[in-house]
Amino acid sequence: MSLISSPSPERGFTLVEVIVYSALVAMLLLVIVQMAFAISGSSKRSNAYLDVNSTAIAAFGRFSRDIRRATDVDSVESTLDASSGKLVLEMKRDDGTDDVTTMYLEDERVKESFNGSYVGDLTPDSMAVSNLTFRVFRAATTTAVRIEMTVAPQDDSGVPALNFYGTYVLRGSYIE
Repeated sequence: MSLISSPSPERGFTLVEVIVYSALVAMLLLVIVQMAFAISGSSKRSNAYLDVNSTAIAAFGRFSRDIRRATDVDSVESTLDASSGKLVLEMKRDDGTDDVTTMYLEDERVKESFNGSYVGDLTPDSMAVSNLTFRVFRAATTTAVRIEMTVAPQDDSGVPALNFYGTYVLRGSYIE
């Protein structure tokens, strides 16, 4: 007698077994699909956070470069301590001539102009800047600019607006 029995032609799955197995497979597929959607949403939010942070890093890098090169802030032309700020920086070239760089908020974008000519946007179209505040601090021989900027993605990624801050000293303000 053999220990391995061969299936008889009458044997098969019962209707109850097929229904139970189908229900188990359907539940397993449902869990897998829900996990895929959760991972996709998490990835979308993570990318949106990265985009917001890289937007701020790029803008603050430009702020830092231009502010540190400046010799003075034009307080008359600048819009200071306001959420839709404008910063006008005066710079001196080696030959003694003056340059003027202006950074301002318009249409939810941070824009820059150089000597009255529009240079371009410092923030991409996919990001909305709702606050750009410049504050100027002056000491006896030094001038510093504090910047507050609020950035949020334009899409519905679920990422809230994030605030960024930076303070930079005008190197040209203490070099005589």
